[in-house]
Amino acid sequence: MNYKKHYDRLIEKSRNRILEGYVEKHHILPKCLGGTDEKYNIAILTPEEHFLAHQLLIKIYPGNRDLVYAVQLMTTHQTNARINNKLFGWLRKQMAIAMSAQTKKWLLENEHPKGMLGKHHKLENIDKITTGIKQTAIEKRIEVYAYNLDGIFYKKYNSLIECAFDLKTNASNVKYTAEGKFGHCKQKQLRYEFFENILPYIKPSPLKGKKKTEEHKRNQSIAMTGRKRTTEWCEAHSNAMKEYHLKKRKTNE
Repeated sequence: MNYKKHYDRLIEKSRNRILEGYVEKHHILPKCLGGTDEKYNIAILTPEEHFLAHQLLIKIYPGNRDLVYAVQLMTTHQTNARINNKLFGWLRKQMAIAMSAQTKKWLLENEHPKGMLGKHHKLENIDKITTGIKQTAIEKRIEVYAYNLDGIFYKKYNSLIECAFDLKTNASNVKYTAEGKFGHCKQKQLRYEFFENILPYIKPSPLKGKKKTEEHKRNQSIAMTGRKRTTEWCEAHSNAMKEYHLKKRKTNE
């Protein structure tokens, strides 16, 4: 069977119509094969078609682990029970309705996080927020733990941004999911934990607080007579001194 022909026909069908109700975006050329988020690479499909499209991609590119993993995530279960396109589409639509109702209910009870619904931060407030985030990053480190919906551990991340990048979402969704405000994020349950950020030990210089003696200067001068430091040595020494003074400033702060 020519799976590529059926796949192209499905994509072409999606270009000449307008769908109503619940739809899903599909990368025509998957990201794992070099596809982008550009408009020309996005097709609007029904959930049934989306599921079928990924099945066809596995047939077209056999042995691609990322494509198989994507379909496994779409099924959201680890059992051997068979799930067909109609059942999958029905489940996705019900999940969308349930999540929409849950979000509306949460907003009515709790209002928008930080009370920013329909508002924008002023530039000076953005600077304050950025400064606070940077300071927190210096003082504390964070670990984010992701689990599948069945509770099986999936992965550990060292920051909200790292987790958001891997799950293809934003840091706010990761944060609210980890705090329990959202049920899940990209079919993952998330938890996070803060730890005190202990700065690495810097061995003090043996010459700290001391002055070079005349004898030391003389011996150093004799050792370098007729010799010239290489460009590589000068660059390495300059970078080492910059790093040393940067760590010193952070310690003093």
